[in-house]
Amino acid sequence: MDMNQLLYNHQAALIEAESADTAESRELSDQRVGHHGARITAFRRANNLSETGWPKDERGDEQLDNSGT
Repeated sequence: MDMNQLLYNHQAALIEAESADTAESRELSDQRVGHHGARITAFRRANNLSETGWPKDERGDEQLDNSGT
């Protein structure tokens, strides 16, 4: 699973937790949030990425030119 999918799953779980209508569903949603957060952390560690914030792009400026020219 790629980072985008992990982040999507985590965000979906956060939204679900916010809209939970019972204590039980809130607890289950909170567990899902924790699960997805742990998977994101594991992915970052496995790929030698920072554990917080957006990973720094190590490519040179010439590789970042997306102008299409």
